[in-house]
Amino acid sequence: MHKLNGGKKISPSKEIAYIAVTCALLLGGQYVFSFVVGVEVVTLILACFACVFGIRRGVICAVAFCLLRCLIYGFYPTVVILYLVYYPLLAVVFGGLGHIKDATFESFPLYFAAIINVMLLGIAAACALCCCLDLVKVSRVYKYTIYALLWLIFALCILLCLAFDGLFIAKKFFKKNTAVLLKVIAFTSVGAVCTVLFTLFDDIITPLFFGYDKLTALAYFYSSFTAMLPQTVCTIVTFTTLFIPLTCVFKRAAKF
Repeated sequence: MHKLNGGKKISPSKEIAYIAVTCALLLGGQYVFSFVVGVEVVTLILACFACVFGIRRGVICAVAFCLLRCLIYGFYPTVVILYLVYYPLLAVVFGGLGHIKDATFESFPLYFAAIINVMLLGIAAACALCCCLDLVKVSRVYKYTIYALLWLIFALCILLCLAFDGLFIAKKFFKKNTAVLLKVIAFTSVGAVCTVLFTLFDDIITPLFFGYDKLTALAYFYSSFTAMLPQTVCTIVTFTTLFIPLTCVFKRAAKF
């Protein structure tokens, strides 16, 4: 018998069933939304699963998903490497966060709040610098779209930061019960950072694998913005709206 993050024991047969069903959800979700540019639910589903069921099951589910998706999309070495690096790490991160007890979010230490602020403001600052200094060198066809998405991410991060700080102050000084909302924003921040890292991993793995020269690697880096930005927006929106409901679904399923 193995334990969940919450301490509840689970039999091996149920463990296999939960991993299999979640892996099917990941495959189905990716396939359905692959027809809509920038929309993906894999990060959200895997993060929620790892939070509830722990690091080990999250990593197993991530590896199974990374390998089985090749039967649908084909075996492309760079994609396989990228997925096998990123998604198990994502499961480790959110599986570790799942060990944080609710009491921690109820007290919410100052250092934890500082980390969330740094993540949100860091993403916002990076987006603003890219726009103000014209750092993204892409064709005019994509330029205005990319800059609009950059400013949208900037605005979302600033709004999340203001909401987080307001809730944090309300909790500390006015004793308001804002633990759930603080948790949502905290996990959303981590999800957004992980989404950006996914693209950065790709920008490292692909050029190294194919032996791109510096100019080609730089061009690949700039072109990746067309995928990273809408995915980051999607992550922020889905985590803020669906993270708590989906984790509740997984927790309820774990009781059976």
